[in-house]
Amino acid sequence: MFARIGTQCITKIFQSAPAGVRAVSSNITNAIKYGVSDTIELLSKRTKALNLYNKTGTREHLFRFHSNGEITTTIRKSSSKDLDFLAHVRTGEYTIPNMNKAGTYFAPKEAIEQSNRYAKNIISENEHFINGFRYCGPHAQFNEFGQNVSRFSNGLQEIVIIDKNIDRILNQTVKAFKNRIANKNFTETQKIDEMMIFVDEVFSVSKDNSKISNLVSNMHSFETKEVLLGEIINSGAGMCRHRALLTKLLGDEIGLLTRFVQGQYSTGGHAWNEIIAKNGNKYLFDAMHGNIFNISKTGKNLDPRVFHYKMSDVKNPDKLVPKYLDNNSTVGLIYRHLEHKVPLNTSLGVFNPTLDGYVVKPASSGIKINGKEILNETKLVKGDWVQIKDIGFQII
Repeated sequence: MFARIGTQCITKIFQSAPAGVRAVSSNITNAIKYGVSDTIELLSKRTKALNLYNKTGTREHLFRFHSNGEITTTIRKSSSKDLDFLAHVRTGEYTIPNMNKAGTYFAPKEAIEQSNRYAKNIISENEHFINGFRYCGPHAQFNEFGQNVSRFSNGLQEIVIIDKNIDRILNQTVKAFKNRIANKNFTETQKIDEMMIFVDEVFSVSKDNSKISNLVSNMHSFETKEVLLGEIINSGAGMCRHRALLTKLLGDEIGLLTRFVQGQYSTGGHAWNEIIAKNGNKYLFDAMHGNIFNISKTGKNLDPRVFHYKMSDVKNPDKLVPKYLDNNSTVGLIYRHLEHKVPLNTSLGVFNPTLDGYVVKPASSGIKINGKEILNETKLVKGDWVQIKDIGFQII
């Protein structure tokens, strides 16, 4: 309402002005009118999306976090008919996968070497899985029989095998995805979105968090045995590692530059993907949580949720560090210091800690809180949307 009143006043003031001035004023009026309304609309949509995101007990939506701060949502689908070859799709219930004693399946030398090489690292977008590839969490090392011989073996995580030579269900799954996007002239972005929907359909037996928790518990109760990825797909109980492995495989199959990444999300071990588009955009693709983040410029318009993703420091594997963060990013500095409760000096002012946020005392203009520029000392609290020049974030 205030935006409309403001533009009406400006219009009246310039109605009697010369034609040239009226033309300029028209442009200014439109810029104010649509600029303000667009910002309000964006923040309104964002608030609604975040309310959905923070809603507990359900997994009803998938989320895409855009670089401009916009969040778009997609309702999670029930599995499509093109997936009815999967047992859990036909029954709507979790199906126990067929497990085998470690060392049952043939382990090609090249596959074991690849498995051991990438156990501690990102699986690159430039390297595809060799048939017989094995995964059993970070640091796992395999002998020539494909058995986990690492001291990190804990007996509570299965050895997942990717082998298209013997995995009928995996091949059917790949074929189903290729058929789904065939002849649709999808852009890269649309392919990425469709892949999120597809992987979610493949693994989500239920949208109920309590049932998902039960599936998680079942997955972690396995002794150290080996299982084909297709068997996990058929069960419907895909954890983050299974979803990320399938995402990497599907991305490779359709020409998307896809990485497999492992680290921690918040306080727990986690696996996810990065996808690099041809236009230079980079996306954090988390099929377990149903999130796609544009992380091309982490110093600008970065959603704070990406700070939950941490990687092991190459020089100090026991130390976890935030991965998606520009070293010179003000928003990164703020979040790094929130835990320590120390004053934070920025180019635009001093941030002093309180029990539940920060106090901002601007040294100059350029800081906006909830769309309004501030010049006086102001307290930031949970839920505030903050902009410092071209950096945007929300206090959570």
